[in-house]
Amino acid sequence: MMSEEHCLDLGAKGFPLPVFKMLHAVDWSAQKYLEQIQSVGYVEDALQMTGPADAIMKADCMKEGKGRLKHIFVGDSQMLSLRNALHRLNKCPEIWWDANATDARPGRKAAAASVGRRHSGTRQAPESAVDGCGEEGIASYIYWDAWVRRDVPVEDIRREIEVLDLEPKRGDTVVVWVGSNFISAARRTGVLFDTIDKMHEMGVHLVWDSPTFHDIALMAAGSPRDEGRDPTNSLPISYSTMSRRKTQGTLGSNQFKSEKALLKSGVEIPMTKRWQLTNRYRGLQCDGMHTDMRARDPLFYNEECPRGRQLYGVSGSGCNWVEPFRAGLEDLCPLATGVDDLVLQSGLYAVCAAHERPFCYQHTEAIR
Repeated sequence: MMSEEHCLDLGAKGFPLPVFKMLHAVDWSAQKYLEQIQSVGYVEDALQMTGPADAIMKADCMKEGKGRLKHIFVGDSQMLSLRNALHRLNKCPEIWWDANATDARPGRKAAAASVGRRHSGTRQAPESAVDGCGEEGIASYIYWDAWVRRDVPVEDIRREIEVLDLEPKRGDTVVVWVGSNFISAARRTGVLFDTIDKMHEMGVHLVWDSPTFHDIALMAAGSPRDEGRDPTNSLPISYSTMSRRKTQGTLGSNQFKSEKALLKSGVEIPMTKRWQLTNRYRGLQCDGMHTDMRARDPLFYNEECPRGRQLYGVSGSGCNWVEPFRAGLEDLCPLATGVDDLVLQSGLYAVCAAHERPFCYQHTEAIR
Protein backbone atom coordinates (compact mmCIF):
# COMPACT_ATOMS: atom_id res chain seq x y z
CA MET A 1 0.00 0.00 0.00
CA MET A 2 1.15 3.51 -0.78
CA SER A 3 1.83 5.97 2.03
CA GLU A 4 3.34 9.42 2.57
CA GLU A 5 6.76 7.78 2.78
CA HIS A 6 6.20 5.31 -0.06
CA CYS A 7 5.06 7.20 -3.14
CA LEU A 8 6.09 8.82 -6.43
CA ASP A 9 7.03 12.48 -6.82
CA LEU A 10 9.24 14.83 -8.83
CA GLY A 11 12.77 15.42 -7.58
CA ALA A 12 12.53 19.23 -7.60
CA LYS A 13 10.41 20.86 -4.91
CA GLY A 14 8.54 24.14 -4.60
CA PHE A 15 5.49 23.50 -6.77
CA PRO A 16 3.20 24.86 -7.94
CA LEU A 17 5.26 27.78 -9.21
CA PRO A 18 3.61 31.24 -9.05
CA VAL A 19 4.01 31.63 -12.82
CA PHE A 20 1.82 34.71 -13.31
CA LYS A 21 3.51 36.58 -10.47
CA MET A 22 7.00 35.60 -11.64
CA LEU A 23 6.34 36.66 -15.23
CA HIS A 24 4.84 39.94 -14.10
CA ALA A 25 8.00 40.61 -12.06
CA VAL A 26 10.21 40.24 -15.16
CA ASP A 27 7.85 42.30 -17.36
CA TRP A 28 6.56 39.20 -19.16
CA SER A 29 9.94 38.18 -20.57
CA ALA A 30 9.78 34.42 -21.11
CA GLN A 31 13.56 34.29 -21.49
CA LYS A 32 14.17 35.93 -18.11
CA TYR A 33 11.56 33.68 -16.51
CA LEU A 34 13.17 30.50 -17.87
CA GLU A 35 16.64 31.69 -16.89
CA GLN A 36 15.33 32.38 -13.39
CA ILE A 37 13.83 28.94 -12.83
CA GLN A 38 17.01 27.31 -14.12
CA SER A 39 19.13 29.40 -11.77
CA VAL A 40 17.19 28.16 -8.74
CA GLY A 41 17.55 24.49 -9.67
CA TYR A 42 14.70 23.50 -12.00
CA VAL A 43 17.06 21.65 -14.35
CA GLU A 44 17.02 18.25 -15.98
CA ASP A 45 18.59 16.26 -13.14
CA ALA A 46 16.07 17.64 -10.63
CA LEU A 47 13.01 17.15 -12.84
CA GLN A 48 13.00 13.35 -12.81
CA MET A 49 10.46 11.02 -11.23
CA THR A 50 11.54 9.85 -7.79
CA GLY A 51 10.25 7.13 -5.48
CA PRO A 52 10.95 3.59 -4.32
CA ALA A 53 11.45 1.03 -7.09
CA ASP A 54 8.55 -1.13 -5.93
CA ALA A 55 6.17 1.84 -6.25
CA ILE A 56 6.90 2.11 -9.99
CA MET A 57 4.25 0.19 -11.90
CA LYS A 58 5.56 -2.06 -14.67
CA ALA A 59 4.27 -1.73 -18.23
CA ASP A 60 3.01 -5.34 -18.25
CA CYS A 61 0.97 -5.07 -15.05
CA MET A 62 -2.32 -5.67 -16.91
CA LYS A 63 -1.15 -8.62 -18.98
CA GLU A 64 -3.63 -11.49 -19.06
CA GLY A 65 -2.62 -15.12 -19.52
CA LYS A 66 0.16 -16.23 -21.85
CA GLY A 67 -0.80 -14.12 -24.83
CA ARG A 68 1.17 -11.20 -26.20
CA LEU A 69 1.05 -7.64 -24.88
CA LYS A 70 1.05 -4.43 -26.91
CA HIS A 71 0.57 -0.77 -26.02
CA ILE A 72 -0.79 1.55 -28.72
CA PHE A 73 -0.78 5.34 -28.21
CA VAL A 74 -3.32 7.31 -30.24
CA GLY A 75 -3.32 11.09 -30.33
CA ASP A 76 -1.25 14.20 -30.84
CA SER A 77 2.20 15.31 -29.71
CA GLN A 78 1.45 14.79 -26.03
CA MET A 79 0.62 11.16 -26.70
CA LEU A 80 3.91 10.84 -28.56
CA SER A 81 5.73 12.03 -25.44
CA LEU A 82 3.71 9.53 -23.38
CA ARG A 83 4.71 6.72 -25.75
CA ASN A 84 8.33 7.70 -25.17
CA ALA A 85 7.77 7.62 -21.40
CA LEU A 86 6.70 3.98 -21.82
CA HIS A 87 9.86 3.35 -23.84
CA ARG A 88 11.99 4.85 -21.06
CA LEU A 89 10.25 2.63 -18.53
CA ASN A 90 11.07 -0.40 -20.70
CA LYS A 91 14.68 0.68 -21.41
CA CYS A 92 13.83 1.25 -25.06
CA PRO A 93 14.94 4.20 -27.23
CA GLU A 94 12.74 7.25 -27.47
CA ILE A 95 11.38 7.81 -30.99
CA TRP A 96 10.45 11.31 -32.09
CA TRP A 97 9.28 12.91 -35.32
CA ASP A 98 11.15 12.16 -38.54
CA ALA A 99 12.05 14.77 -41.14
CA ASN A 100 9.27 13.97 -43.59
CA ALA A 101 6.13 16.04 -43.88
CA THR A 102 2.90 14.07 -43.81
CA ASP A 103 -0.55 15.32 -44.71
CA ALA A 104 -3.10 15.24 -41.92
CA ARG A 105 -4.99 12.56 -43.82
CA PRO A 106 -2.56 10.36 -45.76
CA GLY A 107 -3.79 9.78 -49.29
CA ARG A 108 -6.14 12.76 -49.13
CA LYS A 109 -3.91 15.71 -49.89
CA ALA A 110 -6.73 17.93 -51.06
CA ALA A 111 -8.70 17.29 -47.88
CA ALA A 112 -5.61 17.86 -45.73
CA ALA A 113 -4.89 21.13 -47.45
CA SER A 114 -8.44 22.30 -46.93
CA VAL A 115 -8.25 21.88 -43.15
CA GLY A 116 -4.72 23.15 -42.98
CA ARG A 117 -3.01 20.76 -40.58
CA ARG A 118 0.19 18.92 -41.48
CA HIS A 119 2.48 16.86 -39.31
CA SER A 120 5.70 14.88 -39.48
CA GLY A 121 5.80 11.12 -39.47
CA THR A 122 7.33 8.86 -36.83
CA ARG A 123 9.01 5.49 -36.84
CA GLN A 124 7.24 2.64 -35.09
CA ALA A 125 10.32 0.80 -33.78
CA PRO A 126 14.02 1.36 -33.03
CA GLU A 127 16.31 0.97 -36.02
CA SER A 128 18.34 -1.77 -34.32
CA ALA A 129 18.17 -4.12 -31.36
CA VAL A 130 18.84 -2.58 -27.95
CA ASP A 131 19.95 -4.47 -24.85
CA GLY A 132 17.12 -4.67 -22.33
CA CYS A 133 14.48 -3.54 -24.84
CA GLY A 134 12.13 -6.37 -25.76
CA GLU A 135 9.36 -6.45 -28.36
CA GLU A 136 6.65 -5.90 -25.74
CA GLY A 137 8.49 -2.81 -24.52
CA ILE A 138 8.07 -1.03 -27.86
CA ALA A 139 4.77 0.81 -28.21
CA SER A 140 2.98 1.78 -31.41
CA TYR A 141 1.93 5.35 -32.11
CA ILE A 142 -0.99 6.50 -34.28
CA TYR A 143 -1.28 10.19 -35.02
CA TRP A 144 -4.74 11.63 -34.37
CA ASP A 145 -5.54 15.32 -34.52
CA ALA A 146 -9.06 15.68 -33.17
CA TRP A 147 -9.60 19.16 -34.64
CA VAL A 148 -9.17 17.69 -38.12
CA ARG A 149 -10.75 14.31 -37.51
CA ARG A 150 -13.53 14.20 -34.94
CA ASP A 151 -13.72 10.48 -34.17
CA VAL A 152 -10.95 8.31 -32.81
CA PRO A 153 -9.28 6.51 -35.78
CA VAL A 154 -10.72 3.06 -35.19
CA GLU A 155 -9.69 1.64 -38.56
CA ASP A 156 -6.08 2.74 -38.02
CA ILE A 157 -6.10 0.98 -34.63
CA ARG A 158 -7.60 -2.16 -36.15
CA ARG A 159 -4.99 -2.09 -38.92
CA GLU A 160 -2.16 -1.79 -36.40
CA ILE A 161 -3.55 -4.72 -34.39
CA GLU A 162 -3.76 -6.81 -37.57
CA VAL A 163 -0.25 -5.86 -38.70
CA LEU A 164 1.08 -6.96 -35.31
CA ASP A 165 -0.93 -10.20 -35.60
CA LEU A 166 -2.70 -9.62 -32.29
CA GLU A 167 -6.04 -11.09 -31.23
CA PRO A 168 -7.34 -9.11 -28.25
CA LYS A 169 -10.43 -11.29 -27.91
CA ARG A 170 -8.39 -14.51 -27.93
CA GLY A 171 -5.82 -14.01 -25.23
CA ASP A 172 -3.64 -11.12 -26.37
CA THR A 173 -3.61 -7.97 -24.24
CA VAL A 174 -3.88 -4.72 -26.18
CA VAL A 175 -3.80 -1.43 -24.27
CA VAL A 176 -4.91 1.61 -26.27
CA TRP A 177 -4.03 5.00 -24.80
CA VAL A 178 -6.21 7.71 -26.36
CA GLY A 179 -5.97 11.47 -26.04
CA SER A 180 -5.96 14.61 -28.12
CA ASN A 181 -5.39 17.93 -26.46
CA PHE A 182 -7.39 19.80 -29.09
CA ILE A 183 -10.84 18.29 -28.69
CA SER A 184 -13.07 21.33 -28.30
CA ALA A 185 -15.06 21.67 -25.09
CA ALA A 186 -18.37 21.39 -26.97
CA ARG A 187 -17.69 17.87 -28.19
CA ARG A 188 -15.15 16.37 -25.81
CA THR A 189 -17.80 14.46 -23.83
CA GLY A 190 -19.25 12.98 -27.00
CA VAL A 191 -15.85 11.91 -28.27
CA LEU A 192 -15.08 10.37 -24.87
CA PHE A 193 -18.25 8.25 -24.78
CA ASP A 194 -17.81 7.23 -28.42
CA THR A 195 -14.22 6.14 -27.73
CA ILE A 196 -15.28 4.07 -24.72
CA ASP A 197 -17.88 2.23 -26.81
CA LYS A 198 -15.56 1.57 -29.74
CA MET A 199 -12.66 0.33 -27.63
CA HIS A 200 -15.05 -1.99 -25.78
CA GLU A 201 -16.26 -3.41 -29.11
CA MET A 202 -12.66 -4.10 -30.13
CA GLY A 203 -11.93 -5.95 -26.88
CA VAL A 204 -8.98 -3.75 -25.91
CA HIS A 205 -8.07 -2.00 -22.68
CA LEU A 206 -8.65 1.77 -22.89
CA VAL A 207 -6.66 4.40 -21.01
CA TRP A 208 -8.06 7.88 -21.59
CA ASP A 209 -5.55 10.71 -21.36
CA SER A 210 -7.02 13.65 -19.47
CA PRO A 211 -6.23 17.13 -20.86
CA THR A 212 -3.16 19.13 -19.96
CA PHE A 213 -3.34 22.24 -17.81
CA HIS A 214 -3.08 25.25 -20.13
CA ASP A 215 -0.74 27.78 -18.54
CA ILE A 216 -1.89 30.82 -20.50
CA ALA A 217 0.62 33.11 -18.75
CA LEU A 218 3.50 31.13 -20.23
CA MET A 219 1.67 30.70 -23.53
CA ALA A 220 1.34 34.46 -23.89
CA ALA A 221 4.92 35.17 -22.81
CA GLY A 222 6.35 32.54 -25.14
CA SER A 223 4.28 33.44 -28.19
CA PRO A 224 5.99 35.13 -31.16
CA ARG A 225 2.84 37.21 -31.68
CA ASP A 226 2.94 40.56 -29.85
CA GLU A 227 -0.41 42.33 -29.66
CA GLY A 228 0.83 45.02 -27.32
CA ARG A 229 -0.13 45.78 -23.72
CA ASP A 230 -3.42 46.65 -22.11
CA PRO A 231 -2.99 50.26 -20.87
CA THR A 232 -5.25 49.65 -17.86
CA ASN A 233 -3.18 46.84 -16.28
CA SER A 234 0.01 46.46 -18.39
CA LEU A 235 -0.87 42.84 -19.19
CA PRO A 236 -0.12 41.49 -22.68
CA ILE A 237 -3.29 41.69 -24.77
CA SER A 238 -2.59 38.14 -25.97
CA TYR A 239 -2.89 36.97 -22.34
CA SER A 240 -6.38 38.48 -22.11
CA THR A 241 -7.28 36.95 -25.48
CA MET A 242 -6.17 33.49 -24.37
CA SER A 243 -7.94 33.86 -21.03
CA ARG A 244 -11.19 34.60 -22.83
CA ARG A 245 -10.77 31.69 -25.21
CA LYS A 246 -9.93 29.35 -22.35
CA THR A 247 -13.11 30.42 -20.51
CA GLN A 248 -15.18 29.95 -23.68
CA GLY A 249 -13.75 26.48 -24.26
CA THR A 250 -12.15 27.22 -27.63
CA LEU A 251 -8.63 26.82 -26.23
CA GLY A 252 -7.70 23.42 -24.85
CA SER A 253 -9.99 20.56 -23.97
CA ASN A 254 -12.56 21.71 -21.42
CA GLN A 255 -10.18 21.81 -18.43
CA PHE A 256 -11.11 18.35 -17.06
CA LYS A 257 -14.81 19.27 -16.82
CA SER A 258 -15.86 16.48 -19.20
CA GLU A 259 -13.84 13.88 -17.31
CA LYS A 260 -15.08 15.12 -13.95
CA ALA A 261 -18.71 14.90 -15.10
CA LEU A 262 -18.11 11.35 -16.35
CA LEU A 263 -16.71 10.26 -13.00
CA LYS A 264 -19.58 11.93 -11.12
CA SER A 265 -22.08 10.04 -13.28
CA GLY A 266 -20.67 6.76 -12.01
CA VAL A 267 -18.84 5.72 -15.19
CA GLU A 268 -15.35 4.56 -14.28
CA ILE A 269 -12.65 4.11 -16.91
CA PRO A 270 -8.85 4.04 -16.55
CA MET A 271 -7.71 7.63 -16.97
CA THR A 272 -4.38 9.40 -16.60
CA LYS A 273 -3.97 12.28 -14.17
CA ARG A 274 -2.32 14.54 -16.74
CA TRP A 275 -4.65 17.38 -15.74
CA GLN A 276 -3.77 17.18 -12.06
CA LEU A 277 -0.06 16.58 -12.64
CA THR A 278 0.46 19.41 -15.13
CA ASN A 279 -1.59 21.69 -12.89
CA ARG A 280 0.66 20.77 -9.98
CA TYR A 281 3.87 21.16 -11.98
CA ARG A 282 2.83 24.18 -14.05
CA GLY A 283 5.62 26.55 -14.91
CA LEU A 284 7.76 23.92 -16.61
CA GLN A 285 5.74 23.80 -19.84
CA CYS A 286 7.60 26.38 -21.90
CA ASP A 287 4.80 26.82 -24.42
CA GLY A 288 2.17 26.49 -21.70
CA MET A 289 1.04 23.00 -22.66
CA HIS A 290 3.96 20.62 -23.40
CA THR A 291 6.12 19.36 -20.56
CA ASP A 292 8.70 17.72 -22.83
CA MET A 293 9.31 20.22 -25.63
CA ARG A 294 10.73 17.51 -27.88
CA ALA A 295 7.16 16.38 -28.46
CA ARG A 296 6.41 19.54 -30.42
CA ASP A 297 6.22 18.75 -34.11
CA PRO A 298 7.70 21.76 -35.96
CA LEU A 299 5.39 21.22 -38.93
CA PHE A 300 2.35 20.85 -36.72
CA TYR A 301 3.11 24.12 -34.98
CA ASN A 302 5.09 26.38 -37.25
CA GLU A 303 3.89 26.00 -40.83
CA GLU A 304 1.60 28.67 -42.19
CA CYS A 305 -1.95 27.70 -43.05
CA PRO A 306 -2.16 26.50 -46.69
CA ARG A 307 -4.94 29.04 -47.24
CA GLY A 308 -2.84 31.94 -46.03
CA ARG A 309 -2.40 33.71 -42.73
CA GLN A 310 -5.25 33.61 -40.26
CA LEU A 311 -6.26 36.01 -37.51
CA TYR A 312 -4.68 35.33 -34.14
CA GLY A 313 -6.70 32.80 -32.16
CA VAL A 314 -9.22 32.19 -34.93
CA SER A 315 -10.07 28.61 -35.91
CA GLY A 316 -11.60 29.49 -39.23
CA SER A 317 -10.95 29.68 -42.97
CA GLY A 318 -10.20 25.97 -43.08
CA CYS A 319 -7.35 26.21 -40.55
CA ASN A 320 -7.44 24.82 -37.03
CA TRP A 321 -5.47 27.09 -34.77
CA VAL A 322 -2.62 25.86 -32.61
CA GLU A 323 -0.79 28.24 -30.30
CA PRO A 324 2.63 29.26 -31.68
CA PHE A 325 5.83 29.26 -29.65
CA ARG A 326 8.98 31.36 -29.94
CA ALA A 327 11.48 28.77 -31.16
CA GLY A 328 14.47 30.74 -29.86
CA LEU A 329 13.41 29.92 -26.28
CA GLU A 330 13.50 26.17 -26.77
CA ASP A 331 17.10 25.73 -25.55
CA LEU A 332 16.10 27.32 -22.21
CA CYS A 333 13.22 24.91 -21.63
CA PRO A 334 13.71 22.45 -18.77
CA LEU A 335 13.61 18.85 -19.95
CA ALA A 336 10.98 17.74 -17.45
CA THR A 337 10.63 14.13 -18.57
CA GLY A 338 9.75 13.16 -15.01
CA VAL A 339 6.31 14.74 -15.40
CA ASP A 340 5.55 12.55 -18.42
CA ASP A 341 6.83 9.54 -16.46
CA LEU A 342 4.38 10.40 -13.67
CA VAL A 343 1.52 10.78 -16.17
CA LEU A 344 2.36 7.32 -17.53
CA GLN A 345 2.42 5.88 -14.02
CA SER A 346 -0.98 7.41 -13.29
CA GLY A 347 -2.41 5.58 -16.31
CA LEU A 348 -0.78 2.26 -15.39
CA TYR A 349 -2.12 2.57 -11.84
CA ALA A 350 -5.58 3.36 -13.21
CA VAL A 351 -5.53 0.09 -15.17
CA CYS A 352 -3.83 -2.16 -12.63
CA ALA A 353 -4.32 -0.71 -9.14
CA ALA A 354 -6.96 1.99 -9.22
CA HIS A 355 -7.44 1.76 -5.44
CA GLU A 356 -3.81 2.66 -4.69
CA ARG A 357 -2.64 6.20 -3.96
CA PRO A 358 0.79 6.42 -5.58
CA PHE A 359 1.47 10.17 -5.58
CA CYS A 360 3.00 12.16 -2.75
CA TYR A 361 0.74 15.20 -2.68
CA GLN A 362 -2.70 16.60 -3.30
CA HIS A 363 -3.51 19.55 -5.51
CA THR A 364 -6.75 20.88 -7.03
CA GLU A 365 -8.65 17.71 -7.94
CA ALA A 366 -7.57 15.28 -5.21
CA ILE A 367 -4.81 13.52 -7.11
CA ARG A 368 -4.20 10.89 -4.48
